[in-house]
Amino acid sequence: MDRRYQVFISSTFSDLVDERREVMQALLEMDCLPAGMELFPAGDTDQWTLIKGVIEQSDYYLVIVGGRYGSMTAEGISYTEKEYDYAVELGVPVMGFVPAEPDKIPVGKTDRNDAAAEKLAEFRKKVQLKMTKDWKNAEDLGSKITRGLMHLIKTNPRPGWVRGDRAMTAETRAEIAELQAKIAQFEKKEAENSTTEPTQIDERFAYGDDKIELDLVHSGYYGGSQSEDGDLTYTWDEIVEVLGPFMIDEAPEPTLRATFNNHMLREIQSDADGNWGRGWHRESAEISDRAWGAIIVQLRALGIITTGTKKRTVSDKSVYWRLTPAGDQYLVSLRAIPSAVIQVD
Repeated sequence: MDRRYQVFISSTFSDLVDERREVMQALLEMDCLPAGMELFPAGDTDQWTLIKGVIEQSDYYLVIVGGRYGSMTAEGISYTEKEYDYAVELGVPVMGFVPAEPDKIPVGKTDRNDAAAEKLAEFRKKVQLKMTKDWKNAEDLGSKITRGLMHLIKTNPRPGWVRGDRAMTAETRAEIAELQAKIAQFEKKEAENSTTEPTQIDERFAYGDDKIELDLVHSGYYGGSQSEDGDLTYTWDEIVEVLGPFMIDEAPEPTLRATFNNHMLREIQSDADGNWGRGWHRESAEISDRAWGAIIVQLRALGIITTGTKKRTVSDKSVYWRLTPAGDQYLVSLRAIPSAVIQVD
């Protein structure tokens, strides 16, 4: 992957203008991102806070030692040395560049203060405890920077910066796809374990020929609107025969309830010998909430039905019901037509 590394350049400034320019050019030719004081924006941010932030974001740190110790902080240490110490503390790979012949540095580019010169000498010794190269002039420094940084990158790999459209490698994509597939498998297995459905009805509860009385309201028109409360008796087999076919896939509860109401109405209308239906026209039958709730609870307890799982529109607030494997087998046993038995004389 094509990476670019941010490299912090630390040194005194006024005496090393040409050298810093050469270093930046060398870094740019290596497709690196140079960072240094001349690139810092003007603003109200505290200088040291800004410097620390840039060092923290840098992959490598280069310090160029010249003939001056540089301006000092309130602690009596130069900014250059403070930057160096902070980079070492962070673990940023560092490389130092010291003058090959410090005694030949022009007087105008050296410290005239003995105390500053002594601090510079101590700082040079500190830098030389780690990887260093010496330099003679700006051009020589540029070439030394190129070779030295290449070695530093090779021996101390760093994250670097990658273009956003190239950040995802083929290997990373493959790894992510593999992880997504594993997650999908785990989710599927978890869903299967959490929604294990019965394959046999629970015979601890009433079923088959066991009966239940269902409360209902029967209304019609005979010389005026009238309604009459009553009840009908059904076996659980009859209830499953009526509702089961509609739940082979999934059905909303209002539809199932309307289906059962229509079935009860036909029962009432066909009851010519009973009290239901005589003289009634434009009739309807409504099962009570209590009776309908009893049906739903019982079918769930038996393991015949369960809630639907298909995705619905946001506006669809209905509860959906469907047959379980046990409910499907139960319905087939009730409604399937057996083959005719042919007797051969």
